[in-house]
Amino acid sequence: MPEFKDSPSPAPDPNEFDPGDSEIDERLEFRASFSETLAEHGFADTLVLARERAEDVFHDRRLDLLDYLKDHNPESVRALAEELGYDKGVVSRDLQLLAQIDVIEYEDAGRSKAPRLKHNHVVVEPIV
Repeated sequence: MPEFKDSPSPAPDPNEFDPGDSEIDERLEFRASFSETLAEHGFADTLVLARERAEDVFHDRRLDLLDYLKDHNPESVRALAEELGYDKGVVSRDLQLLAQIDVIEYEDAGRSKAPRLKHNHVVVEPIV
């Protein structure tokens, strides 16, 4: 049986957590508050992107993908690429990035993955 040595710094006891001890990123706190305010005013299911992440989303090709997905349900990544006239590899990479930042998700469509918008709304945190 393996022998376990005492670690130099034991894990903190979660029962002794003091919220005042934690440092919360002010922008993260603001983004959460902004999202709650949007939900309270009828914009439930809204993803609030950090400004830095917005540049990953907002260029013409990715906006074309998002606009198309808003009104259509393509059967697969290949079908989406063909319908828009883009290279399948490029579309696949764009969709992977959009999935990483929680903008789209995939439905299992048998042998393929069908891209779908994950949220009703996507906004960027206020600049100022």
